[in-house]
Amino acid sequence: IPLPPGLPNAGKSSVLNALLGRGAVGVSRAPGRTRYFQTHFLTPTVRLCDCPGLVFPSRAPPELQVLAGVYPIAQLQDPYSAVGFLGSRLALPQLLQLRPPSGPGWTAWELCE
Repeated sequence: IPLPPGLPNAGKSSVLNALLGRGAVGVSRAPGRTRYFQTHFLTPTVRLCDCPGLVFPSRAPPELQVLAGVYPIAQLQDPYSAVGFLGSRLALPQLLQLRPPSGPGWTAWELCE
């Protein structure tokens, strides 16, 4: 049974250890501890697999990585850029039922306000 792939440091290895009832794989508070695909047998016919977390390629814009939850918001130089990125692709004012802005159009700042 492969554990579902997920973000780094989401607890996949901890779940595997809990299911096995022992510390079969290393865990850490920092992401990146699991470096390769690992297989462990729960019973002779049931095996559990652990894998490193999935990360967006560095070619993806940081705004998209923030929205996907794989880029630390604290490292984003302009936090409103992620809102602007989303706003340029979705009709956020209509989805959020916002009144028309006072200016010519919505800015990321106004959407956050």
